[in-house]
Formats: sequence, C-alpha cells, structure tokens
Amino acid sequence: MTVREKVKRRIIREFFNSHSYKKKDVVDDVITTYPYEFSPVCKNKFLEAMRVNFRHHKANSEFYGRLCEYKKFDEDRISSFDDIWDIPYILSDTFKFYNIETKTRDLLKTEFTSSGTSGRKSKITMNTISGQRLLNSVYLIYKTLGLASEKSANYLMMCYNPEVDNDVGTTNSDVIISCLTPRNDLFYALDTNKTGHMEFLKDQAVEKLREFINEGRPVRILGFVHHTCEVIMSYREKYGRVRFPEGSCILTGGGWKGARNPYGKNFDYFTFLEENTTIDPKNVRDLYTLIEHPVFYLECEQHHKHIPNVSLACVRDPRTLKKLPYGEAGLIHLFTPLVESCPILSILTTDYGYIEKSCPCSVGGPYIKVIGRAGMTKKVTCAFTADQFVSGNGMEVARE
Repeated sequence: MTVREKVKRRIIREFFNSHSYKKKDVVDDVITTYPYEFSPVCKNKFLEAMRVNFRHHKANSEFYGRLCEYKKFDEDRISSFDDIWDIPYILSDTFKFYNIETKTRDLLKTEFTSSGTSGRKSKITMNTISGQRLLNSVYLIYKTLGLASEKSANYLMMCYNPEVDNDVGTTNSDVIISCLTPRNDLFYALDTNKTGHMEFLKDQAVEKLREFINEGRPVRILGFVHHTCEVIMSYREKYGRVRFPEGSCILTGGGWKGARNPYGKNFDYFTFLEENTTIDPKNVRDLYTLIEHPVFYLECEQHHKHIPNVSLACVRDPRTLKKLPYGEAGLIHLFTPLVESCPILSILTTDYGYIEKSCPCSVGGPYIKVIGRAGMTKKVTCAFTADQFVSGNGMEVARE
C-alpha cells in the first residue's frame, strides 16, 4: 500500500474513531446518532436544512440559480415538509455532460466520477465540509446496522485500486467502508497489470482469498457483485466450497449493468452464495448509492435498503412525474441537504424502483427497492433541458 493511500485511510479511520465531529450549522443537525429516527423534531430539522441548502445553491450555483428562476421557485415556497417534494430537481444524467459546481468558502475540493459501467461517467465536486458530513453519516449507518467492529479483518476489494483510479466514486465508497474495522491486510482485484493496463486480477484474488481463509481472521469482500461472483466460482472450482471464517461479510455495491447475462435470467444471488460458500446470509449486505447522490442506502438483515434521515426519497411516474404512493414503481427521486459544493439537493434518477413504508426488521422505517435502470422517455428527458442554463450564457460551468 502506498503512502498516499495509507494517509487517506488514516484520516478516515481517525475520523471514525474520534467521535469528535463538530456541528457547524443547521444542516449538520440532521445527522443524528440513530440515523433512522423520523420523529417530528427530525423532520423539522430536515426541512430547515433543506431550506438553508436550497438558499445556498440558488445563490451560489449559476446553473441551479437559473433553473430555479425558470421554475419560478424560491425559498418562500419551502414552508412545510411536503413542500420539499417540489424543490426543482436536476436529472442525474445531466452530470454525465456538465461539470456543475456551487461556490463555497471552502476552496479544498475533490472531483469524484462514477465508474462509467453503463457508458459516460458522471462527475461531481465535493468540498471538505460536505465530505465530513457524509463520512459521519456513513459511520452511523454502518454502526447502527451492526457492521462497524473493533475486530480486525482482511479485505478483498472488488473495486479499482485508488492509486490508479482515485476519483472513482465506487472506489472511494469502498475505501471508506474498509475503515469500519481495523484492517489486517487488503487486496485490490481491479488493478494495473505488468503492461500498465487495468485488469481484473481474478487468479490473484482467488489465491488471496485462499490465504485469508487459511489465516482464520474475518474476511470482508467489498465492491462489485459481478467480480465477487467470478472469484467465488473460480475458488470453488479450484479449492471447493468457500468456507469463510466466522464474522466474515460480503458488502457489495453495484456492478451488474450488462454483466448479469452470463448467469442467466433466473440467477439468484443468495442461492449462489448458499451453494458455493458458508457465508451467513445476514452478513451479506448490498448498498445503493449514486455519485450524484452520495448518501448510503444500506441493507438491513432483511436485505432491505433503508432510507436514512439525512435524505428523503419518493418515486415518480416516468411520463407525468407525478409522485407515486408506496409500493408503486417509477423513477426514484432523492433529496439531501448534506452537500454544499454541488447542487445535488434534489436529484431525479434514471433508476426504476419503489418505496415501501415500513420494514419488519428492528430498524423499521421506509426502504427503497431498486428494480433496475429505466428507459428514459422523451417527456422525462425533455422535462429538464440543461442546455438552456449553460450554453451561450457566459456561465462558469464547463461541458465535457
């Protein structure tokens, strides 16, 4: 591991262990010790945080300011909790074509991109304050759902080596997650080969997994589902069933997008793991998050992706954009006030799914069920034409 990555991990780890996060304004008040509390007090805090965040982006993002002028929407229209649903959105795909920032006093900023597995990459800008808020939220989410531990683990990372692709959002998410326990050893399965090209080091990953299992320490596999399955299948062919040490976890996040076909239409992930490994199904958790909305929707033991109280979610009809009731499928619309360096407070995604009101697990509360990527209709695509807020208007927003 290089010095750069060691420093990055040390900063994240020290942040998680310090328990000294200092709140700076009303936006920080939405981050509660128990991230699934939805009391009237929490809802009021979220409303006020969204008002503050909206005011900031409208005033300091020329792109978002012009969008709000076009929609004739200002802060006075956010007077009740239900008004949040009407805050002007940006379609998530917009970030594939434009670099959209919001001016902040914090000049330390980092650009993050999506993995681009479905084509063009999205890009957002993150400043220090926004990153600290998200880190604090992530730690509390994983701790509440029983996945933060003081017991050391070995990590098999099914993601890009951050020394090669340090700005990829999925990589940074997995680096953060790998700091939720003391790390004994770590191996990246997506790295450069001897010729300098990115490669899936499947054979090396299989041997590393074998080494970890023989050591007997808990193993945590993080990253893309597809690569995880490939390594497990290769391990099974060479060494037999994967007998994970007690306390091991598989914490996946994305990675299907076109790679699922080789497994067949009737492929069931949990049946696959049961047949090929000894992993406890309760320790297999998937994560839903977007580079355009970096809040973590982590699965509980019932495998439901819970909505934390630092965000708000609804589903909209793809043609009318009408907000749909619980259980009806449509486009997922996500809200959060945590980020101040990029106007991602209201993001209409191209993901298709539905929301259930309450989970039977101990956490309870609403959760998101993601069905897949929606085919965007002309009506939805044209509902927000970004060019009119960028091209030829002297804006400080660059198109790639």
